[in-house]
Amino acid sequence: MSRSKASRPIVGALVLLFAGWLFMACSGGSEHGIIRSFFQASRFDDRATLGNMAMVSFDPAENGIASGISVESVGEEQRRSLRMLELVEELAQAQDDEEDFTRRKQGYQGENMEAITRVLEAEREGEDVARSDEEVQVAWTQWRNETMDQARKISEVQSELSSEGEVAQVSVFDPDNPIDVQQYGGELISKEVVVSARIRKGDMEEERTMTVTMQRVTLGEGEDAIEGRWIITGVD
Repeated sequence: MSRSKASRPIVGALVLLFAGWLFMACSGGSEHGIIRSFFQASRFDDRATLGNMAMVSFDPAENGIASGISVESVGEEQRRSLRMLELVEELAQAQDDEEDFTRRKQGYQGENMEAITRVLEAEREGEDVARSDEEVQVAWTQWRNETMDQARKISEVQSELSSEGEVAQVSVFDPDNPIDVQQYGGELISKEVVVSARIRKGDMEEERTMTVTMQRVTLGEGEDAIEGRWIITGVD
């Protein structure tokens, strides 16, 4: 049998797996079906499927191959408000503050360029600045420190905003209808599912109990709310 013909059953199985998972995710399918599809996609290293249903994977080489998945219990849903709109406003304010700070810094620099140049040269050579330039050195050091503080604040808010939107991006992903999740308020919904499985790694096989964290988002509210699908964000 040729290699191309031999691979067809596997490709076909993966296509059916992905199609079945989409049906369950979009129609509110059971936790068991979604989790089983996750472990099957991890087994085949099907990154396309995993990318649409999970933010983690179960690496067969590192963790083993899971089979016989059984859901033992499903925890209560936990809800919290998404902070994306708040963080977008915080980022805009931080950027405005930085622009104002930069204007003031440039004004001071323009008025004291010669003295600043002498201070920088002295610092570069490891020498003491002239007494007449000491006040400028202190002031310019403060300007430089505040420049780093401004940049750090913006970076921190950007990182927090990106992290807050990660689950939402995957939960509502639709290539035919891209959504800018940062323009929405809403809720992050989480639940923990305890599962048991047979884990085979090499010649060893064991029964293992794991906790799978599932999350989804609801963007907006009322009749126009966008209901995201459940995705897997943790396996412990």
